[in-house]
Amino acid sequence: MIGNAGGHAVSVDVIGEPEDNSGWAVLEVSADGFGEGELILHWGVGKQHVTEWALPTENEAKTTPAATLVPGAYQTSFPKSSAGEAKSLRKIKVELKTEEVKALQFVLHRKPNDWLKNGNTNFLVDLLKSQQLKAFRQLVQKATSERPEAKHAVWSCNGAEVAILAADVGGACEVQAIVSSENDLVLQYGPANDDRRWQSSTRLPLDAVEGSLKKGKIILKGKQVQKFLMFVLHNPTHNQWLKDGGRDFQIELPAIEALAADSPSESPTSPGVPDGFAPAARTEEPVSSKFQTWVAEVKSEDPNAKVQEWNAGGMAIIAVASTEESECSIHMLVDSQADLTVQWGSSGQDRAWKFSKRSPLLAKQGGSGREAIITIPAGEVDKLFMFVLHEGAINRWIKDGNSDFAMELPQHPEWERKRREEEERKRAEAEKAMEGKSAFIQARAEREARGDITFATFELERDCGEVDVVCSADDNGSLAKVELVGWFHPRLGNCVLHFGVLKGARSSEWSSPIDAKAVSWPEGLTRIDDKACQIQLESWPGHLQGLQFSMPAQKQQQKDGEVVIEPAIAGISFVFKDASGSEWFKPRSGGNGTARFSTLGRWRGEWPQVAEKIVEQEVTWDQMSLKRRYENCLEFVDGWEKQSEGMNMRKLHSWNTLMHVDSSSAVWSRLPSMPMFELEEENIKASKEGFWSWIFVWQRFSFQRLLTWERNTCTQPRMLAGTTNQITSRMAELWKAHPRCRMWIRWTLATMGRGGSGGQQIRDEILVIMHAHDIKEIHGTYYEQWHQKLHNNTTPEDIGICRAIIKYLQTDGNMGEYWKVLADHGIDKERLASYSRPITTEPYMVNTDRGRLIGDFERYLGILRSVHDALDLGLALDHARWALPGDLQGKIQAICGMGGTGFTDLDDGHGKFMRIFEAREQMLTLLNHPNTQPNVIKELLILDFTLETQQSVLIQGMGAEQRLIQLSDQLRCLLMSLVGHMPTENELQAILEDWNVLAKECSRLEFGDRTESALLLKAMADRVSRVVGELSDKCQTLMGPKAAFLGEQIGAPKKNIDVFVDEVLRGTSLMALGLVLQRMEPVLRGLAHLPPWQMISVVDHPIEGELKLIEKMVHIQDKVFETPTVLLSGAVSGEEEVPDGVVGVLVRSAKEAPDILSHCAVRARNFGVLLATCFDTKISEGLAKDFENKWVEVTCKADGTLTIQEKERPAGDAAKAQAVAEEAKTAAATEVKMNLTNTLGCSWVIRPDEMDKAKVGSKSLNLALLKPKLPKDILTPQAVALPYGCMQKALTDKVNKETVLPKLEKVLGRLKAKSSNEEAQLIFEEAQLLISQMKMPDDLKKALEDSMKKVGQQDGEERLSPLFNARDAWDAIRGVWTSLFALRPWVSLAKAGRSFHDLNMAVLCQELVEAKYAFVLHTINPFTHDKDELYGELVAGRGETLVGNFPGRALSFTMRRGGEPKITSFPSKSVALHTQACLIFRSDSNGEDLEGFAGAGLFESVCAVQDKEGFRRIHRMPIVTNRDYRQNLLKRIAETGWAVETAFGGAPQDIEGCVDVSERVFIVQSRPQV
Repeated sequence: MIGNAGGHAVSVDVIGEPEDNSGWAVLEVSADGFGEGELILHWGVGKQHVTEWALPTENEAKTTPAATLVPGAYQTSFPKSSAGEAKSLRKIKVELKTEEVKALQFVLHRKPNDWLKNGNTNFLVDLLKSQQLKAFRQLVQKATSERPEAKHAVWSCNGAEVAILAADVGGACEVQAIVSSENDLVLQYGPANDDRRWQSSTRLPLDAVEGSLKKGKIILKGKQVQKFLMFVLHNPTHNQWLKDGGRDFQIELPAIEALAADSPSESPTSPGVPDGFAPAARTEEPVSSKFQTWVAEVKSEDPNAKVQEWNAGGMAIIAVASTEESECSIHMLVDSQADLTVQWGSSGQDRAWKFSKRSPLLAKQGGSGREAIITIPAGEVDKLFMFVLHEGAINRWIKDGNSDFAMELPQHPEWERKRREEEERKRAEAEKAMEGKSAFIQARAEREARGDITFATFELERDCGEVDVVCSADDNGSLAKVELVGWFHPRLGNCVLHFGVLKGARSSEWSSPIDAKAVSWPEGLTRIDDKACQIQLESWPGHLQGLQFSMPAQKQQQKDGEVVIEPAIAGISFVFKDASGSEWFKPRSGGNGTARFSTLGRWRGEWPQVAEKIVEQEVTWDQMSLKRRYENCLEFVDGWEKQSEGMNMRKLHSWNTLMHVDSSSAVWSRLPSMPMFELEEENIKASKEGFWSWIFVWQRFSFQRLLTWERNTCTQPRMLAGTTNQITSRMAELWKAHPRCRMWIRWTLATMGRGGSGGQQIRDEILVIMHAHDIKEIHGTYYEQWHQKLHNNTTPEDIGICRAIIKYLQTDGNMGEYWKVLADHGIDKERLASYSRPITTEPYMVNTDRGRLIGDFERYLGILRSVHDALDLGLALDHARWALPGDLQGKIQAICGMGGTGFTDLDDGHGKFMRIFEAREQMLTLLNHPNTQPNVIKELLILDFTLETQQSVLIQGMGAEQRLIQLSDQLRCLLMSLVGHMPTENELQAILEDWNVLAKECSRLEFGDRTESALLLKAMADRVSRVVGELSDKCQTLMGPKAAFLGEQIGAPKKNIDVFVDEVLRGTSLMALGLVLQRMEPVLRGLAHLPPWQMISVVDHPIEGELKLIEKMVHIQDKVFETPTVLLSGAVSGEEEVPDGVVGVLVRSAKEAPDILSHCAVRARNFGVLLATCFDTKISEGLAKDFENKWVEVTCKADGTLTIQEKERPAGDAAKAQAVAEEAKTAAATEVKMNLTNTLGCSWVIRPDEMDKAKVGSKSLNLALLKPKLPKDILTPQAVALPYGCMQKALTDKVNKETVLPKLEKVLGRLKAKSSNEEAQLIFEEAQLLISQMKMPDDLKKALEDSMKKVGQQDGEERLSPLFNARDAWDAIRGVWTSLFALRPWVSLAKAGRSFHDLNMAVLCQELVEAKYAFVLHTINPFTHDKDELYGELVAGRGETLVGNFPGRALSFTMRRGGEPKITSFPSKSVALHTQACLIFRSDSNGEDLEGFAGAGLFESVCAVQDKEGFRRIHRMPIVTNRDYRQNLLKRIAETGWAVETAFGGAPQDIEGCVDVSERVFIVQSRPQV
């Protein structure tokens, strides 16, 4: 594997195969060019899956040199380079046990703050893939050794390795294709010439060789052998196309001798012209007699001269070429009196200019024409003399038709010798010049490594050279040294640096270096003016030039805690001039060279290189325009696409598949029908979205005119139109090629003009209007000023100017109306005067037919809009007609004619909305069709974006809509819009399917009764609301910081930045969906009779405290509140601890609320803390506004009633605060000691009949006691247990006693009562790693096997033993033990004043039931405390989604004894967990038996094989759609709960259970209800 980090090479080579090293793969990680400073390999491994980052044991991975453990990773320092190797090359040996480890993952680290990745992702070495690559390389090496003369190329693309070999086999070309891929592939190929256009297309299925290797062979003959072979690979199974980074693969074929013979002959004089065809004679201007006489005189001067004549541009052109020994002289004569210049050069037969020079054509006395005499030294004479003419007065270029003029030059016998001498001279000069250049470039890596503050490199224009600027720290960061060093072309001599000091970290303004007194400048610094100085560069060894200076520096801490070194000056900006002072030169980018030393204000998020380039271009470049920005954007996206070509491609369902709804009942499977993304794919998606959100924010700033549209540059309209057309077409290509980024690409496209072919018309037609109406081109007049702006820099603002002129003319010269229209387009006097061609005057009435003039300007407005305005619906339709079916054109035309987005009543508004949807639905079908081409996609995207904006405006206007049917229809339409542009968002697809099947019936209140209809629609709406919220939050996260950063750099108004994201979302389906959901919520709550609050933990008395507003409880869970506090909190995931001193937690939104069975909910009930969720955002917003930081009394009832009122702060508040502080002090003084050696005299494993309270926790014991008391139709999983003390027994066993135990004791010995949470966390991470290194004692393995077999014999059915796998079991057991050493139990114990020494941990080993549904029951309703009413919750799949941190609500119900189940909520969970055939190892601590400490939910339960996650589609769940089935199953489950309660003597129970695929009911846990 080869990658790149910070511009330097990183490679991983396999130097030892597993089969040769007892199962160990030996890798060598090489880093080249990072210098000799400290460089660290920061690494982890993948065990369960390739992309996992886990910490290995010493028996699984090791490095040479040895690694050290840091929080969350291992680190190994690169040693210095070995003897005999380049100084820049450094290596680390990594050994991995392939049975345990699937992959190596790493990044590189240079202290203090430099983290280097492979682009924007970690380096990843997939060991299985490396084995496949080895076989691929061997096959390629064999093929190339058999045909060493063959041309060959190798690519790596989307998980496939591709090699092509092409060889001449006697008049034909043999092409071999070798591919490594897990998929069956077809090679589609065709020949092409230089234009890379396929001339034919042929498909070749590749034959399997072995494993993932495939081969194919092609023989090309005759016309099939062109310059290139183009090809792509097709995976028919998934309809997936593999390309070379978005473009077709290509390989240049060898020249085949037989090719010419097979080609049809053509006439040498008239290639490709049919016989008998005679082109029409060109009409030529008559040549003056004076000119003819003059030409004859010139010809007579050298009768042997070669003469060529042309007629072009209305003039005769003669070239007379004479030869002498030292030169060739061309006398040019032109029959014209115009002021002309000839641009000339020489070329070979390919007509490619070797150089270009300009010579004026001087007027001949007597008025007979113009002439120029051009001499070319003999050494520079080539085959052809090339030239064009330029008429400066009207900026006209004159050519020979569409080609440059070309004249074959005569030759002189001496010229060949002189040409060879000249070539030898140039070669010697070039060799001398390149001597220093190559050495300079090779040493760049070392210089960059020294640049620990900043480093910048510059390639200079016109091949003048290259320059590096190194800023490094010395004296522990108190001194900064700068070295500017460069290689300059020898022709320049000793160069001069002309430079200024930058006034700020992002400023481009110069100040005089002499005024920077703190800097130690070298001698010879000369002041030029108040802003610049000059200094001669010193000559350095190796043909280099440079200078050095130093300055004080200081360390500064950033907001994020990072410490940076800030030099005394922010940086320098510079240009150069040669020794003679006649030639100035700068970097190739076109702006001044800018080397920044300050790191303040730099972007510290993902894609920093993109952010820095954007800021540099927008802030420091002297010249900028829309055209230049679009060109820069094209460079960015092209570079990104090349970099991202290795990122996984995703198979997309067709649009018909997405829209097809499978209404059949789901059949349970271990694999979900709609799986969630793998972690790797999500990471790739996030990285891509990180890039595209930068591109969008940048272009949106431009669209909003926060960035300049013209600065010190001129852009012809046709050139801007051409570039706009290029970038918008590219966006359409990228939209099709990168489904994950479609939303961002579409948004970016909407910020751009249309482009097209109207650019030149902008220049031409304004002159036509001025001439037609006799508007004089007088300098300083209004129309002439606008004309000059249009000629040099047309921008979208010209649309506003044209509309203002039309309004001015229509209102009889009303200047107020003129300025009002300009203001509507954001244009004022200052803006008009700021243009590079300023408009400083006002329009005037023209003496002409005003109606005709208005009509002409209206037509001209159409030309402007055709180039600049992409989002006008009528215009977009006109441009797109060629791409649209007739019926779709009719639909959109009808929308254009429906009178905009205003409406008379809600029916009218809804009707307009649905008409727009019908058109969009058809367009989405076209957009998502695999055969739709990018040019069609571009037109469709522009139309669709415009229609979406209209839909959003309509939704915003229908605020009074409360009709459920209309709201439901609107939501479905908007969902379809999102799915159409986000085809990789699987949950959106699942939600849309549910809505298509269920929403219509529910909105008509026909799904069961009215209440159930409302409850089901509410559950689906809650899920939509959550997903839309997550997408909106993601947009805010991706855009907000970038907009703030870029806005700060360019000095944008704060008000623009504050509303940036809101303005983006306002016109989208996301915002419209939010509004529809907001209107639907109160309607549904009223129909379902839902209270505004859900009580999760009820207290039976009023509570008092100070109300505090927080964003997330996870951020303050370890805080001690010294005053009784009521938290009004944002997100509460359910995993948090309730902080000390908190008496109540009110969750502001149901979208961010915990489940009733979450860890936080259990804690709240145990400690008597009020926990409630608000379903009405208006209520929670009112509480925040009225009561923040006030003393309040909160009273709640189980029916969802909650009241808050302000109370007088009690005088005893200080005493209470002191009591809280004393409790915290007591907790801090508690002994911290973990029992690691006392085995409690335990056995390795015990069966249920051996369990008692001294050996296991209530989880294991209750099941053992319960099983014989249950009816036969209620089952429990088979189980055994590792009793209390088993972990200590394993630690003191011989396999761990001398290795893990002493290290663990030492690590935990650092844990003190006063240790902070941060200190404890680091200690726990080390302890967890040590636990994971424990080896399984043989006696434990045998005891597990024997006990499981015995349990099976006792039950008459062996269900445990077949599932037992020693390796998986040991991993899971260690996982449970590891959860002992974690921050959550540490915080809980400290709050309860208990010690780790009080804790004991057993492990319950159960069969994992194939759960179709999982449920939790409370035999006393926890909300009403009604002893005769049971409360239950149910989810699809395994029950971890109920008790873990999984968003959404379960299906919940109540049932009274002897009654029927009553639904209180339908499921809105996103995810279902599909169990695998394995065991589950459940934590079973004594925490629930410790006074003052509730241990339930604190520790982990681990499946031996991970569940498979899938998105839930509730329309396929019988528990939702089949009322009879639902009622019968819920009744059975409720009766099971009462049976368990009876078995425990009537004590109320908290029960966990499941229904398996055979509809059998299992109880997996029961404990007394709190």
